[in-house]
Amino acid sequence: MRAVKVSAANQLTVDSSAPIPTLQPEYLLVRVSHVSLNPTDWKAASRFNPDDIPPHTVGCDASGQVVEIGDQVPPGRFRIGDRVAGLCYGIRLGHPASGAFGEYCLFKAGLTIHVPDRISDAEAATLGVGINIVGQALYQTLRLPWPSVHNSNSTLSPTVLIYGGSTATGLFAIQYARLSCCHVLTTCSPRNAAKCKTLGAHETFDYGDPVVCATAIRKATGNELLYAFDCISEGSSRQICADALTSRSGAAHYVGVLPVAGPFPRNDVIHGWRSGYTAFGEAYNFAGKMQEARPDDYAFAREFWAASNELVTLLNLEALVQKRDGGLDGIIRGLEELRGGHVRGGKLVYRVQ
Repeated sequence: MRAVKVSAANQLTVDSSAPIPTLQPEYLLVRVSHVSLNPTDWKAASRFNPDDIPPHTVGCDASGQVVEIGDQVPPGRFRIGDRVAGLCYGIRLGHPASGAFGEYCLFKAGLTIHVPDRISDAEAATLGVGINIVGQALYQTLRLPWPSVHNSNSTLSPTVLIYGGSTATGLFAIQYARLSCCHVLTTCSPRNAAKCKTLGAHETFDYGDPVVCATAIRKATGNELLYAFDCISEGSSRQICADALTSRSGAAHYVGVLPVAGPFPRNDVIHGWRSGYTAFGEAYNFAGKMQEARPDDYAFAREFWAASNELVTLLNLEALVQKRDGGLDGIIRGLEELRGGHVRGGKLVYRVQ
């Protein structure tokens, strides 16, 4: 099959003779229809050090059809031919075929949803990373009220700040937070404010001046903001979140998508970050260090993904899709576009076959 491979740091090529991934007991073999790009794809490629290991398949997000089912997948959960979307662990060291950017990929059954008829394959390809990290951040870590299809007209509570609302993760987080009846605040540039509000944000704040931004948020919340999800986790984002959260010691919670470099701006805020890779419940190598398996994370992820089977029908996914031509060959150009910071307000999506 054809697949996008990384052979050395930032060295990406399309391999026309890559082997089809070998089915694992808890996994599904999927014929890929569409894929979407995430920042973690190019970041992982930039860290790749060959050191006597073969090229690895890139990518985390895909949609397609089930062609084979592992023998430990619960009977009846999936059938051959089902349209599905799921999460791959792209560039998982020691697992050369684990990524999404190929004609076939593997989805762990617990990290897979059925695609409803009203959702296109292109839209479905945006779901994997978004569902996973939003579940970990908003619900496993911040413990916001569980999202529900019946919450849309309920009383708003609590208030949550989604920092980086116009990122793909931010746009997912805004929509899920609304399904939890939260009052949703977000940061974005003025040009993306309308889109964020269309997808569910109640108030938007321009992050251009960090002091002005944090002060405005604290004023708008009466110094009572308890929850912040930082979808950027770089530059001034942590400082803005820290300054926007309530000044009451020990009451505020912050979660990011990247590890904190140096001390967090406030030692009285409960803070941390989430790695989406722990959702697989398997040991993995991250940046040269082995990370132990976290079965509790997989147990939570299975529950949240199962709930999302129904919730995704309420998401505006069309607003996230930015289609690009070129198939697998075009992905390499798209990753450079993403690396350069030229993608805003959605995800680049490519048709594979």
